[in-house]
Amino acid sequence: MLIIGALFLYAVLIGVAGDRWLARAGWVARSPRTALSVWHTCAFTFLLTAVSVLVLTAHDLWEHAVVWLFHADKPQVHALYSGSWHIDAVADAATALLLAAMVTTAVLAVRRIRGSRREQGRHRLVTDALAAYGPGPLRRVRILEDPAPAAFCIPGSRREGRIVLTRGALALLTADQVAATVAHEQAHLRFRHHGAIVLADVASVAVGWSGALRNYAGQVRRLAEMAADDHAATEHGRRTLASALLEMCTVPETGGGALPSMTGADPAERIRRLIAPAPSQKGRVPRALAAGAVTVLVAVPATLALAPAVMIADTAHCPPLCHPGPEH
Repeated sequence: MLIIGALFLYAVLIGVAGDRWLARAGWVARSPRTALSVWHTCAFTFLLTAVSVLVLTAHDLWEHAVVWLFHADKPQVHALYSGSWHIDAVADAATALLLAAMVTTAVLAVRRIRGSRREQGRHRLVTDALAAYGPGPLRRVRILEDPAPAAFCIPGSRREGRIVLTRGALALLTADQVAATVAHEQAHLRFRHHGAIVLADVASVAVGWSGALRNYAGQVRRLAEMAADDHAATEHGRRTLASALLEMCTVPETGGGALPSMTGADPAERIRRLIAPAPSQKGRVPRALAAGAVTVLVAVPATLALAPAVMIADTAHCPPLCHPGPEH
C-alpha cells in the first residue's frame, strides 16, 4: 500500500504541480528544444506512473509478472505488494479501469492520427494540383497562386512533406525574409513537430478530465514555434525573422495540416523574444542538466515499483525457513 501511495503522490506531483510550474517557468522560452524534451518526459512519466498505480492495485497482474520475471517467491511478492490491505473489489475495479483507459486512449490516438493524416492528404493534393515549384533558391518550395500572404508546411515523410508559400507572401517579404520563413517551416519538418503535437493532443484529451497535463498540448505548440524560430534565426538572423513574422501577422492565418501557419498562436510573444538580445549560454539550461533531470523523472516510478521485486529476486526455490511470509 505504501508503494502505491507513493506512486500516486508522484503522479499528482508530475501531472498537476509539474505541469503548472513548467507552464509558468521563464527558462523554457530561453531553451525551447530542451523544454520540449522535459515536457514530453513529464507527460510520459505521468502516464507511466498512473498505469503503475493501476497495475499494482490490480495485484494479480503484477504479482504474476514479478514471480515470472524475477523468479521470486509468490508469498513474499504478495506480502510486499499487497499485504493485509488487499480487497478483491478494489483490485477488480483497478483492472477494469486500466483496461478501459488503455482502450479509450488507443481509440483516441487512432482517430486523431487518422484525422490528421486525412487532413494533411487533402492539403497535399490541393497543393500539388494548384502550386508549382519556385525558382532558384525556392526550387523545393511550392508557390501557391494566392494574393493573401501565407506560409505553412504540410507534414509527412521526406517525399510527402511540403513547404508552401503564397504569391502574396513573396510579394510582401524581402528575399532574406523569405529565406528565414522557409527555414522556419523546414525546422518544423526536420524536428517532426507535427507528431509531437498530435501525441500531446491525445495525452491531454485522455487525462484532461483529471486536471493533469492541462497545459501540455498548448505548451508543445508554443515551444515548437520557438524552437523553429531559433533554428531559422541561427541561419538568417533574429531581426530578419522577426520582421518577416511581423509582416505576416498583418493577414489572417492559413493552416497547413497539424501545424499552424508561420505566425502561430501567439506571434507577439515570439516577436518580442526575437527582437530581445539573444540569451547567453548562462541563461540557457545546460543539456547535460536537462538530461539528468529527465533520467531522474523516469527512474523514480520505475525504482519505486521494482525495488521490492529486486530485493526478493531468485527466492522461488529457497527452503521454507529462509523466507517466512504469509500464505497467499
